[in-house]
Amino acid sequence: MDEELRQRLEAIENRLSALETRFDVAADQISGKDFLPQPPSYTPEKPAQNQWWQVPSAQRTVSEKLGIAEKTGGSVESYIGRWVLGVVGIVAVIFGASFLLKYAFDNNLIGPAGRVALGIIGGLIFVALGEFFRPRLAKYSYILSGGGLALFYLSIYGAFHFYGLIGQETAFGFMIVVTIFGVALSIWADAVELAGLAAFGGFLTPFLLSAKVPNDMAFFSYLEILALGIFATAFFKKWHQLTLLGFIGMMINFASWYGGYYDSSRLVTALFVLFMFYATFLLASFAGNVMSRHVSDPGDLFIFTINPAWFFGWCYFLLQRESDYERFLGFLAAGLGALYIFLAYFANALNKEDRRLPMFLGAIAVVFLTIAVPLELDQNAITIAWAVEAAVLFALGVILQNPGMRIFGVGVLVIALIRLSSFDSGAGDLVNFLPIFNRRFFTYFMTIVASGVMAYFSVREREKFSSFERGISLFLGSLVNLLILIIITMEISTFFDSQINDLNRKAMLELERGARRAPITQQTTPPYLQVPYQYEAERRIQQSQEYQSLNNQRNASISVFWTIYAILLISFGVMYQKAFLRWWALGLFGLTIGKVFLFDLAILPTPYRIISFMVLGIILLLASWFYFKRQRSLENIAAS
Repeated sequence: MDEELRQRLEAIENRLSALETRFDVAADQISGKDFLPQPPSYTPEKPAQNQWWQVPSAQRTVSEKLGIAEKTGGSVESYIGRWVLGVVGIVAVIFGASFLLKYAFDNNLIGPAGRVALGIIGGLIFVALGEFFRPRLAKYSYILSGGGLALFYLSIYGAFHFYGLIGQETAFGFMIVVTIFGVALSIWADAVELAGLAAFGGFLTPFLLSAKVPNDMAFFSYLEILALGIFATAFFKKWHQLTLLGFIGMMINFASWYGGYYDSSRLVTALFVLFMFYATFLLASFAGNVMSRHVSDPGDLFIFTINPAWFFGWCYFLLQRESDYERFLGFLAAGLGALYIFLAYFANALNKEDRRLPMFLGAIAVVFLTIAVPLELDQNAITIAWAVEAAVLFALGVILQNPGMRIFGVGVLVIALIRLSSFDSGAGDLVNFLPIFNRRFFTYFMTIVASGVMAYFSVREREKFSSFERGISLFLGSLVNLLILIIITMEISTFFDSQINDLNRKAMLELERGARRAPITQQTTPPYLQVPYQYEAERRIQQSQEYQSLNNQRNASISVFWTIYAILLISFGVMYQKAFLRWWALGLFGLTIGKVFLFDLAILPTPYRIISFMVLGIILLLASWFYFKRQRSLENIAAS
C-alpha cells in the first residue's frame, strides 16, 4: 500500500515539474520581442459597385451630396429646433423689418434713398453675422447669410420698382452683382445652400425687373450666362444638384416668356433658344458626369431625361402648329436618337465605372428612334421600321456586349408585334388581292427577317448572355416559326376569300340586272322592305356548290401546309441537330391532327377528307419511321 502511494506521489511530482518547465518557457517568450503577434494584414475591401439597374436611394444621394451621415433615426426635435426655427426666424425678421420700414415710410420718417440704404445695411449685417458664426455653427450661418442675400435683392427691387431711384439696366446690373457675390460667398464658405439661394435670386431677377417692351436678346443672353455660371460652380465644387436647380429655373423663365411675349413671328427665335438651352444643359451634364468620373445618381439621370423631353416637347408643340414645318419633327426625333447613341458610346468609353449612364442614354436613343418612325412613315412602314430598329439594337447589344441594349431591342420588337397584329394583319382589297405580292405579306416577311436575325445572334452568343436573357433565343426562335405559320395560313385563307368575293360580286350584279329588268308591277315586295343586294347575294353564294367547294379547298390546303411545314421543321432539326425545331414540328403535328380529326372530319365532304387524312397519315408514318431509324443517334445527341 505504501509503495503504491509513493509511486503515485512521484508521478504527480514529475507532472508538476513538467508543468513548471513549460511555464518557464512561456515566461521567457513573454519577455521576448517576438512574442507579441503581428497585426494581421488588412486590405480594405473595395465597395461593391452597383449594377447598371440599381439606383441608390434618394436619402443616400442627398446624404452624399450634403456631406452628412445617413439618417439613422435622428431626433425630430433637433431638426425642428435647428432648421425650422432658424428659417422661420429669419423670415420673421425680414417681415418685421419690412413692417418697420413701411411704418417709417407711411409717416415720412425716412426718405426713399434711406429706406433702400437700410435694406442694404441690414443685408450686410446678416452676411457679417453669418461669417461670424460660420466657424462654430456652419449650418446656422447659412441661414443668416441667406437672409442677407434676400435683403439685397428686395432692396434693389424696391429702388427700381417703387421709388424709381435707378433704371432697369442699373437694377439689372446690381442684381447680377448680388448673384455673383452669393455664388462667391457660397464657394468661400463651401455652402451649396448659399449657391442655391444665389441661383434662385438670379432666376427671379427677370420677373422682378420685367418691362412691357420685351428685349429677347438681353433676356436670353442673361439666362445663358447665368446657366453657364451655375454649371461652372457645380462642376468645380461637385455640386451637381445645382444643375437641377438651374434647369428648373430655365424652364420657368422660358415658359413665362412664351406666355407673355411669344407670337408666330418669334418661332425661329424660340427654336434657337430652345436648342441653345438644351445643348448647354446636355453638354454641361455630360461633362460633369464623364470628365469628373462621377457616378450618376437619380438627380443626374433626371436631368438627362427631362432635358430632351422638354426640348422635343416644346419643338413638337411649336412646329405642329405650323403646317410648313411639321414634317421636320420626324427628322428631329431621329437626329436626337442618333445623338444619344453616340453619347452612350462615349460615356461607356470614358467612364467605365458608371454603368447606369450609358444604359440610360441608350434608352433615350431608343425612345426617340421609336418616336421618329410614326412621325415620318405611314401604315405598314411603321411596323417594318420598328422591326428593323429592334434587330439593329439587338445586334449592337451583342457586338458591344451590352445586355441593356439587347433588352431594349426585344422591347421594340414587342411593340412592332403589337402593331403588326393590331393594324397590319388585315386582308386589304380582296378584289385586287395577289398572294405573296401584297403589303401584308411584305410586312410579315420583314418582321420575320428581323426576328430571325435576332434569333441567330441569340443562339450564336448564348453563352455570353446573362441568366435573365437565357430564354430570349427560345422566344425568338418560336416567334419566327409562329409568324411563318400565321402569314402563310392567312395568305391561303385570303386567296380563297378573294375567290368567294368574286362570286359575291357576280351575284350582286345579276341581282341588280334582274331588278332593273323586272317591271314595278311584277315586284311583289314593297321597295322599303326589299333585302339589300349584298346581303341577298351572300345568302345565295353560301348556299351554292361553288362556295362550298372553295371553302373545303381552303380548309384542306391549310391542313396540307401545316403538315408539310412540320416535315420541314423536322428535316432542319435533324440537319442542324436542333431539338427545338423537332419539338416545334411535333407540336405542329399535334395541331394538324386535332384539326383534321375534329374539324375536317365534321366539315369537309368525302373527297377532301380523303386528301386530308391520306396526306396526314402518310407524312405521319414517314415521320414515325424517321424517329425509329434515328432513335439511337437522337438519344446520343440528347445525352451529350
